[in-house]
Amino acid sequence: MKGFFRKLRQRNVIKVGIAYLVIAWAVMQLADVILPLLQLPEWTITLVLALLVLGFPIALVLAWAYEITPDGIQRDDRDAITTKPLKAIETSVGVEDKSIAVLPFANLSADEEQEHFCDGLTEELLNVLAGLPGLRVASRTSSFAFKNKSVGLATVGEKLQVAHILEGSVRKSGSSIRITAQLIDVTTDSHLWSETYDRQLDDIFAIQDDIARRILGALKLKLVSVQPDYNTTENSKAYEYFLRGCGYANTKGSKDEKLAIKLFQQAVALDPGFVRAWVKLAETSALFAMFSTGGKRSQEIATEASDNAIKLAPDYVNSHMARGNAYLASKQYAEAEAAFFKAIDLDPGLGLAYHYLARSAYFQGQMGKALEYFNKSMELDPDDYESPLIASGIYVKFNDPENEKRLAKIGVKRAKRHLEDYPDNHRAYYLGVSGLLVLGEIERAKKWAERAYQIAPEDTATRYNLACFYTRIGDYDKALDFLENSISSRRWIANDPDLEPLHSNPRFQAVLDALPE
Repeated sequence: MKGFFRKLRQRNVIKVGIAYLVIAWAVMQLADVILPLLQLPEWTITLVLALLVLGFPIALVLAWAYEITPDGIQRDDRDAITTKPLKAIETSVGVEDKSIAVLPFANLSADEEQEHFCDGLTEELLNVLAGLPGLRVASRTSSFAFKNKSVGLATVGEKLQVAHILEGSVRKSGSSIRITAQLIDVTTDSHLWSETYDRQLDDIFAIQDDIARRILGALKLKLVSVQPDYNTTENSKAYEYFLRGCGYANTKGSKDEKLAIKLFQQAVALDPGFVRAWVKLAETSALFAMFSTGGKRSQEIATEASDNAIKLAPDYVNSHMARGNAYLASKQYAEAEAAFFKAIDLDPGLGLAYHYLARSAYFQGQMGKALEYFNKSMELDPDDYESPLIASGIYVKFNDPENEKRLAKIGVKRAKRHLEDYPDNHRAYYLGVSGLLVLGEIERAKKWAERAYQIAPEDTATRYNLACFYTRIGDYDKALDFLENSISSRRWIANDPDLEPLHSNPRFQAVLDALPE
């Protein structure tokens, strides 16, 4: 019952109910004065009262189902995903008492470069807490959406559906570090615990461990070992490189990805047994090869790094994700899919594995299978904006405009949410363009396309997606200009429905013939 009333508050049902009663009272007072002056029948006041009474439950139902946003009144469907348009998969649940969001720790250092260190530290704390039994942790993307924003903690808790929030700050100078952390109960706005750690960088692991233990104690959860098996390295400098690399990798810009790869390489050079660093090196290099300018050298780095991760931690789910991405970057699809399925065996709720299974199927022209996997990824990961936007385009091949528009709407909504946190992520812009076109927002689509090119003019995947965009709005010459200098494989070009209008153009065939299989 407590959870039910909390849910009523979160969906503003109680506020709407009170507002309705106040307005209804005012309407009745007004009707009592005005209706007699208009010489209307006496039963008119009774009718007004009856309508107001009937309207009360309707207002409550609408308050439950819809939310008021800056873009107007929108259905509060929590991005429900389904392979069948009339069947809802996701259902609303109340906020769990044992739930938490880790907000990005503020950088109080004089050096702005330490911002990436702070982001990496926040992500590591989030990962540590996510591994604790009995505690639900809001995703990184959801939490980081509130970075550098003046939003009340009650609002954050409501948006992220959590009962507690961990926030803090970091001040780093040389090898000295000060970390302040505080745990807040969103419902009561009270501090359950706070601490300031003045330590050396070598003590970073002990600080993380202590924070997690203090949170366990405050939430009255069973005390367990909170140090994940694969986070560890005894080399504090290697860990610093790793944290900074994570901060750069998550921005997903080409220049930042290059820096991230170098930082991960420095981390594993200092500690060759640092599994997480090998995993992140493999993952970032593979994605850089597939969707940017990484090329063969990045493929080789990804393969070597994933091999090392598997050797060091064969039962670690992310080792197999790294291997899958390395195989995918090298176009070894059967091997990639085997690695992703192994990761799913280890973690059945891993939406990202299904996303890359979908990409593998897409590369091979297996559109039905790609849709199946993309839908599964969307169902498991509410922050995944890429899957709905790509899947929306696939539905064109199946002549299914209803699902095409449905997924475009979901994808654009998620991309907007992502861009609030990462305004320079060219991938979110160029993928979002296709969804905006489906929704008829042509002018915004043009602005997003221009922004993507402004951020990453040399990025091959950006140029490729802009080629798709200009094809769809009928500017074929401009589309071919971008296409001739875009991705270096025909695996995606040959199967992309956006480019079908170009198939009879000799320039398109020349591009296709020049690309390797």
